[in-house]
Amino acid sequence: MRNRAYTWALPVLAAVVWVVTAAGAAPAAEASADDLCRSAELAGAEVSTSVRLEHDDQTYTKVVTELTVTLPGSWPLAPDLLLSENSRPYIEAMACLIEPERDDPNWDEQRTRPPMVTSTGGRVTVVHKAHGWVNYHQTIKVGLWRIRPTGLEEWKVWLDAPEPLLGAWWDEITVDPGRTGAERAKPDPRAGEGATALVWRPGKADQDVLAWVEEDEAVKQLPVDLAVSVTVKPPWQRSWAARSNHLHAMALNMLGVVLWAGTFAALLQAAVRRYRRRPCPPIDPRVRTLDNLRRWAPTMVALYVLAAAEGMTERILEELGQPAFFEVQLVIRYGCALLSVLVLLSFARPRHPLRTAIAGLLAVAVVLWTAALWARTSDSVILLEGEYTREEVWLALVGAGSSCLVVLLLLSFTAAAWRLAVDGRLVPPSRRLPGRDRRLRLRVAGPAVLAAAVALAVCLALAEERSWQQASWLMDRNDHEYGANHRFDFVWTATWGVSWVQEWLIVEHGWQLTSLALIAVLRSWHDASVLSPLHDVADRVPLLAFFSLAVGLDAQNRLDNALLEFLWIPLYMLALYGTTALLAHRSVLAQRFEISRRPLATVGGPAARRTLLDKARSYREIHAELRRLDQGLFGDVPPEREKLERRLGRLHNWRVNDAPGAAPDRLPDRVSVVDVALALGPRDDWWGNGVRGARFALVPGIPAAVLDTWSQWVRGEGWQNTLADMLGFAGLASTLVSWTVTFAGAGFVLGSLWRVLPGRRGAVKALPVAVAFAVPVGLDVLVTRLMRESAANVALYVLTMLFVLTVTGIALDLDTFAGERRYWQSRLGLLLSVYQMRYYSLQVAYLIGQIIAIITIWQFFAEPNATPSSGEAPPASSN
Repeated sequence: MRNRAYTWALPVLAAVVWVVTAAGAAPAAEASADDLCRSAELAGAEVSTSVRLEHDDQTYTKVVTELTVTLPGSWPLAPDLLLSENSRPYIEAMACLIEPERDDPNWDEQRTRPPMVTSTGGRVTVVHKAHGWVNYHQTIKVGLWRIRPTGLEEWKVWLDAPEPLLGAWWDEITVDPGRTGAERAKPDPRAGEGATALVWRPGKADQDVLAWVEEDEAVKQLPVDLAVSVTVKPPWQRSWAARSNHLHAMALNMLGVVLWAGTFAALLQAAVRRYRRRPCPPIDPRVRTLDNLRRWAPTMVALYVLAAAEGMTERILEELGQPAFFEVQLVIRYGCALLSVLVLLSFARPRHPLRTAIAGLLAVAVVLWTAALWARTSDSVILLEGEYTREEVWLALVGAGSSCLVVLLLLSFTAAAWRLAVDGRLVPPSRRLPGRDRRLRLRVAGPAVLAAAVALAVCLALAEERSWQQASWLMDRNDHEYGANHRFDFVWTATWGVSWVQEWLIVEHGWQLTSLALIAVLRSWHDASVLSPLHDVADRVPLLAFFSLAVGLDAQNRLDNALLEFLWIPLYMLALYGTTALLAHRSVLAQRFEISRRPLATVGGPAARRTLLDKARSYREIHAELRRLDQGLFGDVPPEREKLERRLGRLHNWRVNDAPGAAPDRLPDRVSVVDVALALGPRDDWWGNGVRGARFALVPGIPAAVLDTWSQWVRGEGWQNTLADMLGFAGLASTLVSWTVTFAGAGFVLGSLWRVLPGRRGAVKALPVAVAFAVPVGLDVLVTRLMRESAANVALYVLTMLFVLTVTGIALDLDTFAGERRYWQSRLGLLLSVYQMRYYSLQVAYLIGQIIAIITIWQFFAEPNATPSSGEAPPASSN
């Protein structure tokens, strides 16, 4: 019986062992089949990685990482790395080295170029460089590293090593937490490098000793030697900037926006009250421009509030536990855009054809918007004769609705600008109907607006595609979800594009509408008998506000917050008023006649200018004769010096505006008739001088605008920022336009204040305006240094402004004697005569010195600030 028991037991035991062995072997075989990265063959790889946090000269902390992997030739996927970067084998092989299981796009990582792959001696070396920004309070993924701001006080940096490389040889792991250093580090570092960097050299990691490392909301098991984590205490400036998407930071930012717009609105209303006190006949242009100024003040505030309200609304909903899903965001963003359109149209009051077209577009946009929300919740819809999926119809409706809203924003903005320009007589009257205003015709405005909308759409599409390719470069293109995610990302971009265009129009170009309103009221209400706009209590506020708005350098947001921006409005106004008021007694027209002791400013008027120009020409001719006499260039009978000097003395006598029979007055000895003629400027009043200054400033201003735009958007890392920004190319173009308007505005201010500026020549008169521009810029640089942000290109901006104003001043001097142009072979000869040669040589040396300084700044100091805006990267898609 015992033998029979053993006989049955042995086969049963063998069967059990076989079943257990098979059950254990099957998962192993299956795991081996699923190990597409062939991790066992990567045991001979050598890996080095580093991460560096750059805190200074940035709005956000920049994360720079580098990964170097030297692969053995035995790894089956190594040859795939030598293929095209868009090929599927290359992507699968590269994903094994960086992140094997990437199912979602990584919007945090930026790369200036693809990884470098080289093959030598049968081994393949991959060098992957990437960077990112800690620009929101969530986990940032850059390369193999993760950075999580855990609060205001601490950030955590840890290595998230991919599983295929866990068995490789890790040469060196380096973490440089920046100038603040590290608070804690696990495991203990083996060495240090530089002032703050920590170094680990794990070698072959012991996979039997495991540690748990955070990975977003979950954890990951790594060998303890590779579970590198460092706790950093960042500078408070970078910590606050990273929390800019929190509710309190957004509330402060919105408060700054309201304060900035409210300050200008208060200035506009103050100007309206002062103009109403002026005893002037209420002619039609004055009434309309003043009414526009009064109505534009609340309109501007409403537009800026709407531009900042959408993000604030979504954040409030999240704080209340109602996350803003796509449908909610669609309602909020489209609603704010529609309200902005209605606010602009209520101000512009377009005429019938344009009003009808806008009403039709509004109706179409609302219908498309409603249909998109309906298609979002419907399983399928029937369109025309074919059946389309819900997603296809939804994509088409959202894209069409976004396009309509962008066209409406552009068209309403154009209508508002046209209203301000036409009412202020800044646009020539109609030629077909003399005496009537020129109308904004739909056949002209429509194609122009459509072309601008198409250009913006192309910019958004190109930027979105580049951003998507950067974020999804390691994702499987054959996955059925890849195409769906790509299409949804386009829809998300189209939805956000409406907000980006709205912000771009209002924030980037809204100041130009306010400048138009100010210029229009100055054009209609200026008093030709007043020496300068600063001498008139009503004109003073609009001119100072215009200088702060159109000429002053944008103070930019500090720590990605606009709270302090409004402070620079009074700073620029006080700087311009101070430089002119403090030095007004040094101006030529502030000097007094020798006998009557009246100021020379009383010689103003068209008749006085003509007399002065005639005397100035005689003065220059007599001086030319005296120089030739001193040089012995006359013939046998040279003129007598005494007679020439008597003629010069008589030119100082002033009989204009004297009573009959009264003794002639006399110019002071240190002021010549040429000085007085140049001090009056090329036109009969300050407005004419201002217009001439604006036109002359465009000649050097356009090249200067190109230089400043190039330094900000193209030079160095600026080009990468342009490519990454969703409206980068539009921003580049708008910056060029903004700088051109700024230089033209500076020329207008210079010409308007020409008669009260100190100095006898244009190059000297340009200095007070340049100083008024530079002093607030210098204060802004001090704040920038306190915040440890970038002050790149500021010196270049100041020098280009000085150069443009200097050339404009010389051009105004030359234009004063433009009536003599026909007697000279070239403008150079006339300029030599006006400046009496010795002055001209000083002007040339002064200009050459400025050009050399600009080139020096450009070559050695100017660097672009490539820090992205907080809303640059698309948010994570959510349904």
